[in-house]
Amino acid sequence: ERDPFPGWPPRDILPPFVLLAVSLQRAHGYVIEDYLRALGLFGITMSTLYRTLRQMERDGYLESTWEPGPTGPARRVYTITDAGHTWLDSSATMLNTYRETIDRFFGLYEAGPGATRRQSAEPTNEKETHT
Repeated sequence: ERDPFPGWPPRDILPPFVLLAVSLQRAHGYVIEDYLRALGLFGITMSTLYRTLRQMERDGYLESTWEPGPTGPARRVYTITDAGHTWLDSSATMLNTYRETIDRFFGLYEAGPGATRRQSAEPTNEKETHT
């Protein structure tokens, strides 16, 4: 497991990833957490995840039921609603717009300052001459 980059993930990116996870399969919190970590979202605490799940349920994007655990106590299992699917679709559109903007940024960066910094950091292949 790696250390999270400070400020990553941004708070507004968590709900679409949670909805995506639950749209793929009904899940309880620890399964959702594992899914998020597999995607590289390491900086999310369980308290943040459960707060997000509760808020999304209040907003009508998720529903939950208590189901017995295989060996332990009952756990809350989340299912996406029709409103959640609609919100997930609009989130995908929003994230695609972000991606296009970020792609433009890197296109400009790599052609300008990024290219300049890489060139100055590369070792030269010329042999030093000693006199």
